[in-house]
Amino acid sequence: MIRDSRLWNLYLALDVDHIDVMAYCPIEDQSLFVATIPLDGEIRGYVESVEEAVYDNPLLLNDFNKVSVIIRSVERVLLPTEIANSEYVTDIVGEMTGMMSGRLIVNELPLLGTSLCFRVDDALYNFLTRTFGVQVKLVHRLTSFITYTHGTQRGAGSMCSHVNLRRSSIDIVIFNGDKLLLANTYKTTSVTDGMYYVMATRKMFDIVATNAVILSGDKDVRDELTALLTQYLPTVIPAVFPTAMFRAGGQTALSTPTDLILMPLCE
Repeated sequence: MIRDSRLWNLYLALDVDHIDVMAYCPIEDQSLFVATIPLDGEIRGYVESVEEAVYDNPLLLNDFNKVSVIIRSVERVLLPTEIANSEYVTDIVGEMTGMMSGRLIVNELPLLGTSLCFRVDDALYNFLTRTFGVQVKLVHRLTSFITYTHGTQRGAGSMCSHVNLRRSSIDIVIFNGDKLLLANTYKTTSVTDGMYYVMATRKMFDIVATNAVILSGDKDVRDELTALLTQYLPTVIPAVFPTAMFRAGGQTALSTPTDLILMPLCE
């Protein structure tokens, strides 16, 4: 499927029960390829199921220009970058997440003076670096969403709610200029849960009603949440889809998970 993988970039998103895959060639329009690989974690351990999924799909073992891996569903801590780069970061992350073991990963957030810190299971980290090389980039699912929305929020203005939607959870990010006020993921069982978290976080920071709610992610959830929010807020709008990624994959790109589609734009 790929003539010269050395011109392509590979992106993997590791979830609890599947791996989302995205690959594309930055110099070739309409080259985007996406797939979902289920994980057989009930019979095998999580790391073993990831290994099997990768080795059973030879496409993933090509020699790519770069490989980035998004780690989903893990605890994370947002810290001032100065502290994240200090000798105390290991103890702080352990105390705040309860995760005392595993490889500590620090994702710096440009211009915000903040870093997102999380841990990756040692066996999983060793597998990823052994398979894709020590240069493989590991990021938390919130990292690209924070970076991208901060880069684009100047047009919308400060104190807007940036919301990324999925079937069972939402991400909410709020900035005041170059200050990150909130970046969190909330589990949801219904669209009304999503409405509650959007409204509650806006109240937390006394955000005026005219400041926009900008929605991205699952289209069906977005349509339902828009209908609810517009009963209380005047400006509920869909996020502008990045032109570069639409050129890369057209309709395929539109249905690709947000954290994956934003990754190439934040590297």
